[in-house]
Amino acid sequence: MGMYVEELEGAVVVPSRIVGPILSPADIDLMMNSRAMSVVIDTRKGLDVDQGSRDGVESDFVSYASDLNSRFTAEKIRLAREAIQDVRPCMRDVLVEARARGSFRLDAADKAVERIMLEAMTNAGAMIAVAKLREKDEGTFLHSLAVSALMVTFGRTLGMSEQAVRLLGIGGLVHDLGKTVLPIELLRMAGKLTADELEVIRTHPTRGYELVKQIDGMPEPVLDICLYHHEKFDGTGYPHQLTGPAIPPAARIAPICDAYDALTSVRPYKRAWSQAEAIKTMTRSRGHFDPDLLNAFISKMVINGTIH
Repeated sequence: MGMYVEELEGAVVVPSRIVGPILSPADIDLMMNSRAMSVVIDTRKGLDVDQGSRDGVESDFVSYASDLNSRFTAEKIRLAREAIQDVRPCMRDVLVEARARGSFRLDAADKAVERIMLEAMTNAGAMIAVAKLREKDEGTFLHSLAVSALMVTFGRTLGMSEQAVRLLGIGGLVHDLGKTVLPIELLRMAGKLTADELEVIRTHPTRGYELVKQIDGMPEPVLDICLYHHEKFDGTGYPHQLTGPAIPPAARIAPICDAYDALTSVRPYKRAWSQAEAIKTMTRSRGHFDPDLLNAFISKMVINGTIH
């Protein structure tokens, strides 16, 4: 990131902008998709000159963006990005209305999940992978989308009905909605939180549940996901310290997808963990997850290559 591109040699598809500094992961994608033999860099220019590694954060974005092209075809990546763009306005409506009015329209969430379910039928891996590349201002939206897509895909591998899968998708989309009514400055704080600040953050499942239950006819599994997605199988979670089977089934699926996405996503302040690192950590976190569901997630989602 920051290097000054002078020329692409042997490009089959010539990007609209090929000369100048690399400003975003999208620029890397344009060059990778051009199928050029090489890129000529002017080392006298560029934002990277005399600045060292710039703490490695930008290189994490570049590395992950480049890795996408080795795992998925350009067509699959294009379709995944189109799906994410289609979902964006619906999800924006949900988030904006939740913060402004303390409620949202169920039809907006439904429309978003319909698009996620459609893309996940044939392109789940690419959509989930593309959603892991997050700029600072897109974290909430893309995390919610990725968790929704993971839950939809996992539900299908478990043999659940499409209606049950749809409710998992809605639950994943709105599981963190309670954070929209927390103080913005608290959510944006860098560094370690105080005990009091952490307690406020931990109110978000209850706040999200109170917000979502205002909507007439909201299905129980969606409410369960909002309220219980931070419960742990051994009873050490919050807000109600539920144990094992006392946690509703949908709310036992949600923490697995939530944690997996959080660990494997690259963000401005952290590198993305590899799939192997994430699964190793999750399996070693005894008591956090339903062990049978975690084993199913590993076998049906990871080992068989449904997600990368």
